[in-house]
Amino acid sequence: MNNQGEAPEQQARIPGARYKKVTRERTETTVIDGRASTRRVPYTTYVALPPRDWDEIIRRGVTGVAIAVSILAAVGTTASVGGLLSRMLHPAVSYAVGVVFTSSWLACLGVEHIERVDADRAARARNAGWVMLLIGMGAVITYGHELHQLPAGVVGSCLDLAAKGLWWLIMGLDRVKLDPGVAHWVAQEEQQIAGRFLLGTRLARLNRRAVQMRAGGPEFQAAETILAQATGHQAQQLPAADTSGQAAPVSAPVSGQPQGPAAPAAPVQPPAPTAPAAPAPAAPVPPVPPAAPTPPAVPTSGPAPQPPGPPVVPMGPSIRQTVTATLDQDETLSDENLVAHVRSVHGDRPKLAETVATYRRKWARARRAS
Repeated sequence: MNNQGEAPEQQARIPGARYKKVTRERTETTVIDGRASTRRVPYTTYVALPPRDWDEIIRRGVTGVAIAVSILAAVGTTASVGGLLSRMLHPAVSYAVGVVFTSSWLACLGVEHIERVDADRAARARNAGWVMLLIGMGAVITYGHELHQLPAGVVGSCLDLAAKGLWWLIMGLDRVKLDPGVAHWVAQEEQQIAGRFLLGTRLARLNRRAVQMRAGGPEFQAAETILAQATGHQAQQLPAADTSGQAAPVSAPVSGQPQGPAAPAAPVQPPAPTAPAAPAPAAPVPPVPPAAPTPPAVPTSGPAPQPPGPPVVPMGPSIRQTVTATLDQDETLSDENLVAHVRSVHGDRPKLAETVATYRRKWARARRAS
């Protein structure tokens, strides 16, 4: 039997440093007859603690004081505004409205902290916060004036001012004035990420609409068929583009003689190397075709005839009508055969089996009711 363990290294304590007693684990291996078994054994040691971060401690203390002052300011402003508005509103409603004033400039502080990188957007939130604060202070002063206690109203209105001032100082600890180049880089990265997010959101919404249209029923399919036929009709009316690069020859018509197909040009044979060139044979004169019948005269009076519009595709029966007609013929038809029949008529669709089952239950209820 042999016990082997990794003994922890004991470090010398540093004078003046603070230590904390902690429990850790080490591995211990036991070997019997050449077979090893390893387990973890707890042990106690002391670790050195870092020095106190007084900046963080003070910051947490100031944040706690700001939270307490904000709560007291919200309570005071709510009581004042609620008492002022209770003369024309229900007390519950008036005191609930009183929370709006302090909550508004607190929300503006949060937006200002988030937008601290962009000076323009942070300035908008900061100015809105001061406006909300002045409105709340004015409401408290007005309530004191109504009670003939104007000094008390002025002192009470300063509670919100003190709370906002504390938060403004705390937020200044994280406020860093960026270089114009760095600020522009940050803004450009935000715009690219925001653009990707908006594009993804728009595509997701369009995909959801497309799925809804595909599962909407025969009405959407008929609409797609009508639009496709209208698009094909417009494409047929457009003239084909001339890609040859040459202008078409224009022939002047001969007065008194109808125009017929042009006579083919006689082929020109190359001269033989030893014999003189033979004269080209005369082109045969094509027969004159009969004159085309004169089209009927278009009446000059009355409305002009309108061109025919795109054909209207009749809408077929709905899935419910197909299910009802099929069950009227054979009510013992199984669900699988009924779904297969509907699929052969309307095509495969998402959740087709559930739709057919729903319509079959409705048909059965209507059959029992009749």
